Amino acid sequence: MKLQVWFSLVSTVFATGCSTVQDKPIQYKTLNDSPVNYNSVVFVHGAHLTGSSWSLVQANFAKLNILSHIINLPGSTKPSSPKDVTITYAAQAMCTELKQLSQPLALVVHSQGGAIAHKALTLCDEIQVSNIVYVSAVAPIDGAKPFSLLSKQDEENYFAGVKYENGWMKISDKPAFLSTFTDTQSAKLQKMVIINSVDEPAITGEGKVQLEKAALNEISKSYIFAKNDKIISFESQQRIAQSIGIKNTYTINSGHLPMITQPDELSKAIVAALKL
Repeated sequence: MKLQVWFSLVSTVFATGCSTVQDKPIQYKTLNDSPVNYNSVVFVHGAHLTGSSWSLVQANFAKLNILSHIINLPGSTKPSSPKDVTITYAAQAMCTELKQLSQPLALVVHSQGGAIAHKALTLCDEIQVSNIVYVSAVAPIDGAKPFSLLSKQDEENYFAGVKYENGWMKISDKPAFLSTFTDTQSAKLQKMVIINSVDEPAITGEGKVQLEKAALNEISKSYIFAKNDKIISFESQQRIAQSIGIKNTYTINSGHLPMITQPDELSKAIVAALKL
């Protein structure tokens, strides 16, 4: 099936240059134009989301006959105690699922999911990862915490709709949460965001990731910038991409949750990244 047939139905991805890395043009290819070096595409959600947040993108991949899996990380359904869900605990749970899949893997990680994926790389000797596509994601290395490269404004935007309570980062103001996590004015899409949103164990974001930068050298890496993101701002995303030496980037005009609000544009960019 030709990608151009499907892509003709979706919006254009806006490829804009930035001060730290240079966007790559989207290439329209058939799936057989070049050999693929992964067997499974794995979608990893971020904080305050469930795995179902990736369902629209996964449906697009199914139309292209690309096998994909969704990881539902611990904490998206409330455990007995939020203190149990450390970044190590979440990464170990991710490892357990990844080991069941055909190797090698292509990971598509969003937001805090990037930190958990990096932590998993330090714990899972059995898995082989050939590609990582970061979607407005953090990517801590060398002992950093997940959100160490975010700005003060990012933090203020986050706490507009979220507050700490008994070990949880609770969604305390839904209108404020929607205004900072998305840029959509569609009532239908806003409802989808709330349906896919949950409170988050606070401790997950406090863990350190000891992954060495050199460990990423053999992995093909791409970054998809969400230009209108208020949670991990465009500038913060650029710093993150630069910190791990990413050269292949794409930019879409989206808030923090493009997998819900712009799934077709995001799907197009992910497929292009995986075909590099």
